[in-house]
Amino acid sequence: MSTKKLSRLAGLMISLCLGTASLASPGLTVAAASQAQTAKSVNVTVEGQSVNWTTKPLVYRGVTYVPLREAAEHLGAEVRWNTAKRAAELRVHGDMILHRSGTDLFSINGNPLHIGVKSLDLGGVTFVPLRALAEVMKAKVDAMAVAGTTYVAITPDAATIISSAAEAADRYLQAQKYSGIALIAKGDQILLRKGYGFDGDNQLVQADKKSRIGSLTKSFTASAIMKLVEQGKLRLDDSLESYLPGFPSGDQITIHMLLSHLSGINPNFPRVAGMSLQETIEAIRSKPLLSEPGSKFMYSNSGYVVLAGIIEKASGMSYGEYLKQSIWEPLGLKDTGEAKPSIPVLQGYVSAGDQLWAPAGPYISQSGTGTLYSTANDMLTWIASFETERVLSQASIDQMFTPYSEKNYGYGWMIQQENGTTRVFHNGSGTGYATGMSRELGGGYTIILLGNHAGMDTLTLMTELRMQLP
Repeated sequence: MSTKKLSRLAGLMISLCLGTASLASPGLTVAAASQAQTAKSVNVTVEGQSVNWTTKPLVYRGVTYVPLREAAEHLGAEVRWNTAKRAAELRVHGDMILHRSGTDLFSINGNPLHIGVKSLDLGGVTFVPLRALAEVMKAKVDAMAVAGTTYVAITPDAATIISSAAEAADRYLQAQKYSGIALIAKGDQILLRKGYGFDGDNQLVQADKKSRIGSLTKSFTASAIMKLVEQGKLRLDDSLESYLPGFPSGDQITIHMLLSHLSGINPNFPRVAGMSLQETIEAIRSKPLLSEPGSKFMYSNSGYVVLAGIIEKASGMSYGEYLKQSIWEPLGLKDTGEAKPSIPVLQGYVSAGDQLWAPAGPYISQSGTGTLYSTANDMLTWIASFETERVLSQASIDQMFTPYSEKNYGYGWMIQQENGTTRVFHNGSGTGYATGMSRELGGGYTIILLGNHAGMDTLTLMTELRMQLP
């Protein structure tokens, strides 16, 4: 079939999802299966290549089924019979997937995923819904119906990477019941990139999905300030009063103090849907200081919201537009931006007790401190950029990586010296999310965690993950 004809028929894209079909039992006979195949044929390709199926896929009651063993092996899994579990066992990318014929249940590393439609046993061959197998193996499926034939193209999971050097780290994350996306790199080489846990009902986390990044946003805010310094649009010793008048002791608070959490500004601010940056700044301005400017470290989300306001004043652009122009576009960060309801990101979860998790409500945060989303790949590009001068000069980077208090906080980064190596890192959180990033400067390990379970201690996770690496 020509590409042109397929394009004209794009409107015929159909859903092969688990559908509304209800199979009370796996008692479909071979003869009935043959009739179903004749009534509506199916053509399944893998990575664009035709497959010489020993047992052909079929369509039954609107659902496309594939032979479990053959299809899973074509998608890269090792398949064997688990006698103890009386189930087919699939091993792929460090995961163990179990399925018992005649049920609607898959188990992924012990986590249940119900597909809503039971598999079929035809002459000793287990047939499973194609969409279900694609979900548990994180493959992508495209389909269309043409003249009574369903054409299905399957693309194996290309986002997941697990090298032998990262197998222990993968096992550690599974043992910790980590949920979200993890990436580990050595220099520029990715050793692990993988999704863990669930992203909505019966949907697994994909390694390339966008996610809220929480306070990892602060590294972008601090860099935007340093870019404005390089452009001569502000100075680090400029007072808050000169940009946003009316703050208590605003003439004594400097941009340097805001960046390094030494301003004394109350860290809390209202997080209300639809509240503008300026309205949030007004609410922050109305609160008294908690300490004298410059006297002590006090981690302040409010201070970074105020920095976002200063970025807008100094640049004449919105916070997001300035970051896009000065950072995201130069680095090619196409999957990074300001979170909006229209942009799908990982579903966040909050604890519901007894090891249960419930979907979180909207995660609301203001510009500057936690409003951004990104991907693991983009965050790797971002953290690696600090070992080049693609965005900032080395002088600016050195200032960002200089500790300014006993807490070893620079500008948007924490800094630690370990065995002669400088490690820069940060963690983040928000309703339904827990994040972290760490890099050993000079070609060492990078660890990025975009977790979608609130409350995870990502600083400890990153430290212990590092112990699993060579």
